[in-house]
Parts: sequence; C-alpha cells; structure tokens
Amino acid sequence: MDSELERLINALLNDEIRCFNCNSEFDIQATDFEQQSEHLYTLCYNCPSNNCDTKYDIQVKDKGSSLSFEANKHGTDRHDNHPDIAKHVRKEPLQKKSHPVRKIVDAAHELTNAIAILYHNQQQLQEAQEIVEDEGIDQDGNFHRRIRADIHNYTAAAYSFEEILEKSVEPHLPTEGPIKDAKVEFENEHEVIKALRTYAQHHLTLPSSIAHFIGPTTEGGEITITVPIDDLDDFRPGDPEASFKPVKGDHVRVVDRVNRHYQAAENLVDTMLEEAEKEYDERVEEYREASSYPELEES
Repeated sequence: MDSELERLINALLNDEIRCFNCNSEFDIQATDFEQQSEHLYTLCYNCPSNNCDTKYDIQVKDKGSSLSFEANKHGTDRHDNHPDIAKHVRKEPLQKKSHPVRKIVDAAHELTNAIAILYHNQQQLQEAQEIVEDEGIDQDGNFHRRIRADIHNYTAAAYSFEEILEKSVEPHLPTEGPIKDAKVEFENEHEVIKALRTYAQHHLTLPSSIAHFIGPTTEGGEITITVPIDDLDDFRPGDPEASFKPVKGDHVRVVDRVNRHYQAAENLVDTMLEEAEKEYDERVEEYREASSYPELEES
C-alpha cells in the first residue's frame, strides 16, 4: 500500500477498536496487514489480553471515498450477517486526523484565538482609559474595581497567550528569521505584563490609581491609569523573566504598557502566520482539500 493509504488505515485503526469479548484495545498497524487484492487487506489477530484467547479474522477494504474495517471471530463466516466488530469511515475525517500538516493548522488556529482574546481584554482597558480622558479622574469605587479587574484579565490572557505560544504553537510553526526578531520584541514587552500578573497572583489584587502626567510633549498634560511602583516594593516574582526594571519613572503606565505588549504580540502572530504560509502553503491547501467533504451537487 502507498504511504497515504497506510496513514489513513492507521488513523482508522487507532480509533479505539476493542475486543468484543474482553474489551481490550487492539494494537494494530497498517503494516501488519497482507494485501489480498487491489483494495483488500487482511490479518489474523489474537486479542492482546493475556486473559483472553479470542482470535480474529480482520479485513480492511479501500472503497475509494471511505475505508471499512471488519473483524470476526476466527473461523466464522459472517458474510450474510453483521460482523462481530465493524467500522466504516469516510476518508475526509481520517485525513483531518492524520495529515502531516494538521498540527500546523491547529497551531495556527490556537494562535489566532489566543490573540483575539488578548485583543478583547486590551480593548476593555482602552475603553476605561477613554472614560478617564473624557470624564476626568473623579470616578466612583466601582470604576476603580473595574480597572483592577481589567488589568487582571489582560495579564491572565497574556499568560495564556504565552503558554499557547510555547507549548502548542512553537513546536509546529517556524521560529527562525523574522519570527526570532518578533519574539525578542514580544519578550521585552511581556516582562512587565508578566510582573503585573505575578504580583496580582501573590496579593490577589493590584494597587491602581489615576495619575496626571505633565510633560513638554503633552500640552495640557495626560491623564492615564497607573500602578505606583512604590506600592510594589515587596514584589517577589519568583520568575527571572518578570520584572518592573523596564519601567521608567515611579508609575507603571498600564494602558501604554498593555498597548505596547498587544502590538508586539500581534506582530509576532502576524509574522509567524506569514512565515508558516510561505513554508507550508501548498501542503496546507492539499490538507484542506483532502479533509473537506465534497459539495453536494444540486439536483
């Protein structure tokens, strides 16, 4: 059998086929079968359990658009009856399950979902910042509690983004060239966001305030949401990559830091997806075609 058919048969066989007598899971690979004809493959198989002596006559048929699996107790003829164990699966879901670029496509989906969640939380803080700019610093306690919750939600989403990036995405997508530069930029911005999250974890909240900054380039000054550095003097991150050292001045300007962090994360995602498309475009298109059901013809 060719390599593609072998891959599809393995996907079919790995779908928890069990002994009808003792329920032990079969351990069979496509290479265990003997080819009897162009589309028929057979195997005589003993149940893998030491406590079960059931023996099976197994056959796999390639039916063009699908694969079928039948297993009968050895020596029985069930051509006119239902087989002891049977599976019939179209090739599209088997392609989706077993195609070499499936993990790349899944990683790309996870990455885009993670950046979408990060964007939502960034927008929540941006809305709070706009309220401060429009209505001033005289806000009630509910507003300040909302700000603390928004900061916490963004830092939590940033933590999830980093986890998905490192554990689910980077093992399957390219990481060199432009991606490496974008990753360095992201890590630099992630340092302070990670520190804010770690502080919030230890103290169950964040000390936030609203400060009025006046500088030569900000005519009339700037009102923004901040976390005072002095209130973080007992910060113990337990993570060498989490630090407030990049912050200049005595306040963490939260929305500015969040915006910079989000922009770096978005640039990293865009760069990773662009590089992945360059490297895997043809194979991904092949995967999509192979794993998609054909459209029904209109009658």
